[in-house]
Amino acid sequence: MQNLIKGGQHQEDRWTLIDEDAPIPATGPVILPLAFYQAQKSEWDDTDRDIGVWLNVEQMAEDVTDSLDNLALIALRFPKFADGRGFSKARLLRQRYGYKGEIRAIGDFLPDQVFYMGRCGIDAFACRTEDEAMIALALLSPFSVRYQSGTDSTPLFERR
Repeated sequence: MQNLIKGGQHQEDRWTLIDEDAPIPATGPVILPLAFYQAQKSEWDDTDRDIGVWLNVEQMAEDVTDSLDNLALIALRFPKFADGRGFSKARLLRQRYGYKGEIRAIGDFLPDQVFYMGRCGIDAFACRTEDEAMIALALLSPFSVRYQSGTDSTPLFERR
């Protein structure tokens, strides 16, 4: 993934996203399909490598709760920009399950969705093109005041 936004800036991506049948590099951090990780969970948990998993739309946040301490990254695949299930999964991972690692959006999302994704707990965005990444970067903080609560703030009425 070349066009990564994390921490409010363009960053070099050190992670390798592994598709279902792709070979796994011998070294470096990898983002594995959840089913592949679960099939060899004890082996992956015993390694010194940074391990992440990616969730398809049919996989739930609850599917990784027993592994949260071992996962440095959870990627949420958005199959199309109109599918909002990744927003809910991110919110659950952050608030209900207390996940502190990186939550990354991958797949088909629009640059103008990154602000709302961030409010739900997603903190990294793998954009498809450099142009998309530049637009998304500009849209990360379009509002100076947020009325609603999010994973990153309390509601406005509680801040008085």
